[in-house]
Formats: sequence, structure tokens, C-alpha cells
Amino acid sequence: MDEVEKIERWLILACLLLTAVLGWAAWDASTQEWEGYQESYYRLALLRASSEAQKEWVRAQPVEIKQLEPKEHRSVERCITCHLAVDNPMFRDAPEPFRAHSSLLTSHPAQRFGCVVCHGGEGRAVTTLEGHGQGNIRAKPLLRGEYMQAACYSCHGEASLSPKAVAAVVRGRQLVNRYLCLGCHQIRGVGGEEGPDLSAVGSNRSWLWLYAHLARPQAIVVGSTMPVFLLPRAEIKDITIYLTTLLDSRDRFRSPTPAAEQRTKSYQGEEPNEEAEKGKENIPENTSAEKFRYDGALLFHGAGCSLCHSIGNRGGEVGPALTYIGRKRKSEELERLLRDPEEILPGGKMPQLYLNDEQIKTLAAYLSALQ
Repeated sequence: MDEVEKIERWLILACLLLTAVLGWAAWDASTQEWEGYQESYYRLALLRASSEAQKEWVRAQPVEIKQLEPKEHRSVERCITCHLAVDNPMFRDAPEPFRAHSSLLTSHPAQRFGCVVCHGGEGRAVTTLEGHGQGNIRAKPLLRGEYMQAACYSCHGEASLSPKAVAAVVRGRQLVNRYLCLGCHQIRGVGGEEGPDLSAVGSNRSWLWLYAHLARPQAIVVGSTMPVFLLPRAEIKDITIYLTTLLDSRDRFRSPTPAAEQRTKSYQGEEPNEEAEKGKENIPENTSAEKFRYDGALLFHGAGCSLCHSIGNRGGEVGPALTYIGRKRKSEELERLLRDPEEILPGGKMPQLYLNDEQIKTLAAYLSALQ
């Protein structure tokens, strides 16, 4: 066999292989994933049918894309293209995607509300990957476990649900307050202007993106000035669930959810009464209740200063180090800075902390001593 014949044989083999690959690709493109699910469902339905009429109904069903147009909002959802047994009681114990929905469907009919409002995902998709919100970075992944509290809360609020049903949302809102998130971010007009507005962050970002950003901001947004809080996973999850409830008007089914507070109202005490005043007159002048005193170091961490500033080798890196701040600024200047950062540093990134006078004096004294 000469060289020409060898080359011809290899060319023939290569052409046959290429034809087989192209043929398989054409067949795969013509066979949709949802078609396989529907054919499997109808086979199972025939096996579970208890009467001849049910069997005739199953045989008459076409294999086609099916969709809902929920009455409560303008959208098209094709989840039932694969989840055909959503309202079929014969499939209560069937594996997914053929399992019937729970009894909650009675009060939340899919024809009225759809699927996405409770479960998340991408309703228009007809593949598992895209429908479950795993197709790209902007997709909305399915809500599972405690994350579904965000969907319940967004429609029903806190008053009409049991405390257990909204526990994660409430914890998340409390954590947003504790970590002074509104020092930099706004929620419906309340808060700082350094960071992005979070009023509709649940509509603009998926819960998966929010979770990842809270864990490592710079890994998600390159150059982000948001400090790393080093939060436990449980707290990241709770904050994420709360932020997921912050939706724009297109996605809301009711009035806006309560926002986190920018500041805590000062306790004003009870109204004085005559009996109490008379009792005070009888107390000797040399005896008095011990006055509460703030600790500067604890206040530095409690007010969130350490998230952006460092002292020594501990603290954040967003703002300048304060290890020797006492050499640069006097106590009076520090008090003015803490009371109104914009006055001392116009256009700066330092948020308004809303400290009371006693806290400002204590913190300024602590910082001025750092020399």
C-alpha cells in the first residue's frame, strides 16, 4: 500500500467521524430537555391512572411548552413545562420534577401568583440550568430553605406571619443596624451616600451575589471600598435574606418592607411625677447614683470605626491608620470631625455616625491619647 492510499483511507475515516459528530449534534439540538421530562411524566401518569378515562386524558396530552400568565403581575412563566404534576394529587410521593405541590398551593394558586414570586428562578426559561437561575451571573437562583422567608415576608410582611416564618429576616434587619450599614448605604432615602443605594437591591442582585459580596466584597467588586466584616456564615445568611426583601415596585406585591434604622433614638425616660420628685428631695446631697461612663476603646469598635481604620496592626484598611492620630489632631478638632465629618473633610468617605455628645467626647479623648 503506497502513501497515497494511506492518506485516502485516513481522509475517509476522518470524514466518517466528522459526519457522526455532526449528526449527533443535530440530533441533540432537535431533542429538548423538557420533551424528555414530559414524555416521562405521561408514562408515569399512565401507570398511576386508576380509570380508563384518566388514561385517555393522558394519551391526549400533547408534548409542548406550557406556560402560566399570573394575574397578579405581568410575566410569563414556563415552570410547568417540566413540573407538570404541580396540581396532580396522584404524584404526592413522586420524585422531582414530577412531585405535586404542597397544600399551600390551595391558598397560593399558580394561575394567580405564578411560581417565581415564591421560589425564585427564571420563569421564562425552558432548561433546568437556566430555569433554576444557574445560567449566568445575572440570573436569580432558586430560593431554598430559610431563604424562602424573604419571599413570604415580601408579600405578607411581619404581622401576618408567625415569628418563626420571618425569624431570619428580622435577624438580618437587626444585623444591618448593628453593623451600621446605613452609615454608608441608603434604604429608601435613609442613610449615607458613600455606598450604593440598597432600596431595591433584592431586585437588582441575586441572593447568591449578595451572600458572596458580604463574605468578600473585593472578590466580587474589584476595587470595592467596603470593608471585610469577617461575619459568621449564619449572620451573612440572615443579612442576605433581609436584603433580598428590598424590592422595587415591579416586584413588590404590597407596601415596602420596613427598612433598617439609621440611628437609635435616644432614650428620653419616663415623664417625671410629683411623687418621684419629692422622693429625690429627701436624698442626701453626698449620695448619688453612679453615672454610666463610656469606654473609648470599646466605643471605637462598637461604633464601627475599626471596620475602616486600624490602630497598630488591628482594624480595617479603608480609611487612614489612627495609630498616632493624637499627634496630628487635637481633641477639639476630633470632636468636630466625629460630630460632622463633612465639615472637616468635605467630600470624604467617612459616614455620619450620629453619636451623642458624651460618646463624641469619650471617643475624641481616646483618639487624642494615641501618640
